[in-house]
Amino acid sequence: MFWGCGFAWAKTAGETVNATCNFPPGSPLGPIFVLAARFLGGGVLWLLIFPDARRGWSRRDVLRSFILGLVLAAGMIVQHLGLDRTSEAVSAFLTSLTILFVPLMMTLVLRRPPRPILWVGVILATAGVWLMTGATPRGFGIGELLGLACAFTYSIDIIIVNYLITPASASRLTAGQFLVVGLVNLLVCLFLPGGSGALADAGKLLSMREVGVNIALLTIFPTLGAFGLQFRFQPRMDPSRAALIYLMEPIFASLFALILNHRGLPAIAAAGAAMIVLANLLVELVSARRPSPEQAINTPIID
Repeated sequence: MFWGCGFAWAKTAGETVNATCNFPPGSPLGPIFVLAARFLGGGVLWLLIFPDARRGWSRRDVLRSFILGLVLAAGMIVQHLGLDRTSEAVSAFLTSLTILFVPLMMTLVLRRPPRPILWVGVILATAGVWLMTGATPRGFGIGELLGLACAFTYSIDIIIVNYLITPASASRLTAGQFLVVGLVNLLVCLFLPGGSGALADAGKLLSMREVGVNIALLTIFPTLGAFGLQFRFQPRMDPSRAALIYLMEPIFASLFALILNHRGLPAIAAAGAAMIVLANLLVELVSARRPSPEQAINTPIID
């Protein structure tokens, strides 16, 4: 839910930054500026709120934070650039193709295929994603292609979260990852046309309601809330199952876009959303009847 509501806030904030800096719609400056502000703010707030995030750091934690942050930064950048070129709902549903990429990577690369019932859910959910995009390839442009690239990158992120984060290190790596993502976007912003000027006027931009309020909401809910919960609880389950649960994100993105920006879904897209919900319910019901001996992947790959 927290991730889903962030699409509308991010789109509004990025568009306002571009308009204020006299850049045309779709310019990368706005989204990258918003990402830098929300993740740097999120990292600082996390360190201030949770004392255990400030203790016990090691070189291993720094390296893991760096890896996690780079992968997440890549996914966030392509997602937000795509978001400026398509609707919130389509961007969210294309990001949801992680449900296809994660089990494929688990099967082909890690030799850990999911249970058969999850494959049924994957097929049903993938069909729902296809319906969500209009059930036609003619609607695909640069925004949709960036959404697909985001889905692939996020799939890698979902898997490595299970391998790199342990209960003892979750709070530290959460803060470290936030700061890495923020710094990467800050550096990218510096090299963009007009980026140094935007950073010099950061105070002015953040004082604008459409920018400051939306970045504050992004920092509190999608960043601290959603990612904080992900890093703490996702390692307790199989990555493929987590990816299926995350498909609820675009449902909330569509609802928030409808409420805030009056951008609704056509009937065929609503049918796709229903298929994704059905896929989750199906897997949950079957899993409840036949408990699985699945264990979370908490084995670090960096020692």
